[in-house]
Amino acid sequence: MKIFDPINTPLTGTNLIEASAGTGKTYAIAGIYLRLVLEEHLTTDQILVVTFTQAATQELKDRIRNTLLNAKSAFSKGSSGDDLINRLVKKHENTALAVRLIQDALIDFDNAAIFTIHGFCHRVLNEHAFETQSLFDTELVTDQTDMAREIVDDFWRNHFYNMPREFISYTDKKISAVRNIFLRFWQKKMPRI
Repeated sequence: MKIFDPINTPLTGTNLIEASAGTGKTYAIAGIYLRLVLEEHLTTDQILVVTFTQAATQELKDRIRNTLLNAKSAFSKGSSGDDLINRLVKKHENTALAVRLIQDALIDFDNAAIFTIHGFCHRVLNEHAFETQSLFDTELVTDQTDMAREIVDDFWRNHFYNMPREFISYTDKKISAVRNIFLRFWQKKMPRI
């Protein structure tokens, strides 16, 4: 196992980074984003950042934007109090190009591809409806409880309403247990998004 170095880690290929809470993942991602802008000359719409929650997405957007702002200032002044940015300033000789690349990224930052997994999947399905053979108005459902309840209710109406009174009376007494069992079964079978 190697210690992660956001300045020297390769920007190509695959890197698996395992980190606990509070270890600086957001800081590292912002640093790698800055490196992609500076070293690979990628624009904000060419860099994809995917995370789990809306809160994490907003935190990443804020952190990346602030890192870009701080880097622009650091390249203009020649140094920074942030170690990662300071090392990048020393690493890159063409400060005018660096400032221009960062400024372009900041101008276009509203188009930055920073999503939750759910948001990214939704975007791909909408933008590539033909390739994914999905409908143009596909909606991803994260909580399937209401859908499962509707299916259970439909099943009940279709299979139990025409049964003999005695059976319905017995089942009615057990209805909450039957529905809960069926809902739990259904939730296990439904794919998670």
